[in-house]
Amino acid sequence: MDKPKAKVREAIAEDFAQVYPLLRQLNSTRFTEAIWKRLFTNLWGQENWSPGYVLDTGEKIVGFLGGFYSEETIEGQRQVICNLTAWVVDEDYRSSSMMLLMPFLRKKSVVLTSLTSSPEAYAVYKKLGFKDLDTSARVIYPWPSFMGAVELVTEPEKVRKLLNEQDRRCFDAHLSLDVWQYAIRKGNRVCYLLITRRLNRAHIHRVGDIELFRETIGQASRPLCKAMSVRGLQVDERFLAGKKLLLSRSKQFSQPKQYKGSISAGGVNASYSELVVLATL
Repeated sequence: MDKPKAKVREAIAEDFAQVYPLLRQLNSTRFTEAIWKRLFTNLWGQENWSPGYVLDTGEKIVGFLGGFYSEETIEGQRQVICNLTAWVVDEDYRSSSMMLLMPFLRKKSVVLTSLTSSPEAYAVYKKLGFKDLDTSARVIYPWPSFMGAVELVTEPEKVRKLLNEQDRRCFDAHLSLDVWQYAIRKGNRVCYLLITRRLNRAHIHRVGDIELFRETIGQASRPLCKAMSVRGLQVDERFLAGKKLLLSRSKQFSQPKQYKGSISAGGVNASYSELVVLATL
């Protein structure tokens, strides 16, 4: 008997119940049903919001590719970014997988990112012109240093008051998620940090002032680790641009992070991505 033909349509929040069994095939034991449901929740109150696209036979959903949209000023231009996540298709419909990606590719003005690709997805994105964003991260261990004029601000109200308009919008958008939001201050300069924690390590996903970050992270590493009760920090190499740090090492990603669009790699961050949305305390 021929299998029913599947068609692509825009996903809605109510599709989660059918998509959840597919998501469980991704073998992430860290994520409960409640955490996966965040992919189908309009976390930022966006108009015309959708979780992504599904493959639907009319009888059941057999595939899903999610997308988190955000809009920010990057390198002086307003950009729409879409983080692609959770590309999963029933084995009987794997030949139709590309149908889920095509609606995203048609949005020529949108910057696409893929930050947690499987080997198969990485190869597909590479063939479609995605560029490597980072192949490794820097793991930084705390070491005693003189803070001097450098201050780590951790109290939420104080952090928010220090931020510029764009970083403040990001700060407010993430208040309901399992993240830490701190600021490094030196004089009248401020670097906003958006951080998650996993496996006794703090993962830095957004760096507000990259130059200040590179200048001060060595001094701030110890108070950051202490504030979050972790043994080390992890930050993608692009945020450091080759800066040498004591007590640090390189960590290779199993698959490079990727992006496609008209901005430089340095302009990409993971603020509105599954790395942040699916994080847990």
